[in-house]
Order: sequence, then structure tokens, then C-alpha cells
Amino acid sequence: MAALVPGSAGAGTRARVVIVGAGFGGLECARKLNWSGADVLLLDRGGYHLFTPLLYQVATALLNPSEIAYPLRTVFRRSPNVRVSTTTVTGIDLTRRVVHVRPGGEVPYDYLVLATGSTNNFHGNEQLAETSIGLKSLADGTRLRNHVLACLERADCESDPDERRALLTFVVAGGGPGGVEYAGALNELLRLVARRDFSTVRREDAHVLLVQGPDRLLTAFSERLGRYAERVLTRRGVEVRTRTRIQAADERRVTLSDGSVVATRTVVWTGGVRALVPSIPSDPPRRHGSRVHVDEFLRIPGAQGAYALGDAAGAEQDGAELPMLSAPAIQAGRFVARAIRSDLTGKQPGRPFRYVDKGTMATIGRNAAIVQLRGGLELTGFVGWLAWALVHVWYLVGFRNRVVALARWTWYYLRFDRPIRIILQTGPDPIVATLEGPEC
Repeated sequence: MAALVPGSAGAGTRARVVIVGAGFGGLECARKLNWSGADVLLLDRGGYHLFTPLLYQVATALLNPSEIAYPLRTVFRRSPNVRVSTTTVTGIDLTRRVVHVRPGGEVPYDYLVLATGSTNNFHGNEQLAETSIGLKSLADGTRLRNHVLACLERADCESDPDERRALLTFVVAGGGPGGVEYAGALNELLRLVARRDFSTVRREDAHVLLVQGPDRLLTAFSERLGRYAERVLTRRGVEVRTRTRIQAADERRVTLSDGSVVATRTVVWTGGVRALVPSIPSDPPRRHGSRVHVDEFLRIPGAQGAYALGDAAGAEQDGAELPMLSAPAIQAGRFVARAIRSDLTGKQPGRPFRYVDKGTMATIGRNAAIVQLRGGLELTGFVGWLAWALVHVWYLVGFRNRVVALARWTWYYLRFDRPIRIILQTGPDPIVATLEGPEC
């Protein structure tokens, strides 16, 4: 793609669109700009699209990382105008209209789409950030799988009963969809699978504790569905403590806000996220969770040709910020792509962006899920679980990934077996390290 002088769109040179981030919103925007009259450059540090709703299944040894991630270069292999660059974005200059990338490069743009997503938010608790394991990236999921399997291996040969119980005690912080889904899946791994392969691991030694600050789980759902999720988890052996937060944590124990101390070697953090935004010299106004302020057209005020969407954007609707979920990001990606296409043809902006909430869903475990659809319809139990499975398979990127995910779920459903139980460690690689950095 030829270099483009900022601001030269419409002067005989094809406009250059730079999309930063290949999450749900960034990928959808790039897809909708495919075969358009602009040159599109999709920048992403990993070079793949991650289907984050199934990340907890990587962390609990049901799916391989490659089954929820899909290479971006494969997605746009036949595209005439969309190119992919696996690089780290270190900053954005909205005045000069350039994106800074490692190592020391600049990428000019006519249109910028900031779709950098989010990262874990530990609310200033540095001790918790150091000792807990998040569940936000593919590296997090793989690390957590390795850690849990290593705890099982250690517990199987541990003679001290107190140490064995600590190794098999897992504290999950956060009762949103991520925490509920992971707690349910981890409990099934420990009680349905691990006890068959580890002879000394007793059912009563394994303990999953889910702590939640508010007075119920899944506050984004109706109270009925939140209470249902808590009943199912409790019945299956997960201890749920609401109105409880982690006050302190180290490598051997956690101290909870109710004063209790839990001996554990594992703290899993799903208790909140914040926007992950590159350094911007003329820093635009921020909203809750460090999200960039945008107008009703998802434009960054005062920045020509710059948009933000998904978790990175603090878009408001009906007096509240849009949730940090995949559905709003996908719809925003389509909207921004249409806006850029219209601008390229000289058309005036259409209607402002408006998110249409079609529903939310979360799985609690085998044969149990909750679905809250637009219009008030609610599904639970096996029907909800089946609806959850069909929707998630449909939105997976890549036909092979859909087939493999269905096959793995069927195998587990019939055989009660988690097939991906391999502890995998790799050393640092100097070439891979050049793609990594502190920014997104």
C-alpha cells in the first residue's frame, strides 16, 4: 500500500483507513470495508482474531487456543484492498494523523478506527494484579490452563492434606458472565474429569469459591436469571459469596472483605476491565473505565477522520454507556464502515449510531445456561444451553473452528472428558519479542 499524505483523500489518491485492533468491532469494520474504494490496513499485535466468549474453555482444557483464534491474514487472503500488519501500536497523533508502531515507524491515515478493546482492571490493587491470573487474552487462558493442571499434578503427589487442599482451592473474583462461566467449567473439570485421572484427588478436597461484590451474580441479567445461576452453581458444588470482595492476596492465601482467610494457590480475576488505548498526545476526554469519549456518530471530537468503537469507546445511549460486550462492538464496526463508505462517496452522514440489544446469554455448565432475549423472553436449563451453543458456534470465525468446537463439545457431553490436558511451556524467542510491547 503506497504511503498517503494525511488529508489527501479525494485528491486522486485512494483514501487510507487504518484500523487498530482486530477484536469483534475492528474485524467487522474491516470486513465491511472489503472491496471498498479505500486501502485498509488492519493493525493487530497478535495477528489473529480471538473469540473471547470461549476463552474460559481454553483455560479449562476443553478447547485448543487455535480453535477460538483465527489468523487475520487467512480472513483477508483474497481481499483486494485489506492488508494485515502484525505489529504493536505505541501511540497515535490525532493532529498529524499518524499511528506510531514499533520499532519507531509511522503509519499515516485518512480515517482511523480505534478498536483496541480492553484489559483487566484491578482497581489500583497492585498486589492483586501481581498474584492473580486474568482471563482476557489467549496468553491468560493458556497460562491458567497450565496453572490448574500443574496444581492437580502437585496435589496428586502431595502428602500434606492442608497443602493439598490449598492446591485444589480456586478463588474466582467477579460474578459476571466470565466469572460464572469459568467457575462452572472449572468445577466440572475438577469433579467430572480430574478425579478419574488423579487417584489421590478426593471430591471433598476440590473447592471452587466465587466471590462477587454486589448482592447477586450476573447483574446485567434479570434478578430471576441471576438467582437461577447461583442456585445451579451452588447445587453443583461451587461456593458463592456475594457482597464479598478480595482485600488482599499473595501466593499462599487471600483475605476477603468478610474477614475470612482462604488458603489457596490460585486467584482468577474476572472482576472488571478497562479500555486499552494507546498513548495519544492530545488525549481526548475519557469516560468510565478509561474509554474514549465519542459523539453520536462514534467520532472522536476534535479529531478529523477518527472513530472509536467497542470497549475503547465510551458511547452513550439513553443516558448510559454501552456495555463492554461483543454485540455492541460488532454493530459499531458495521456502522463506522458504512460511515466511511458514505464519506468516500461524498454523502452526508446518516442517522446516529444506535445499538439494538438482541439479548445476552451465559452458560453455567453442562445442560445449564441463561438467555435473556429482547422483548423479555428468558430461557434457562437445557434449552438455554442449546441456544447458547448454537449462537457461539455460529459466530466463531472459520468453518473448521465451528466443526471442531462442536466435535469437542459432543465428545465431552458423551464421555465426560476434557481432551486438552497438556502443560505446555515455551521459552522466550527474540523474534516473537519484537511483536510484543506494553501498548496494544
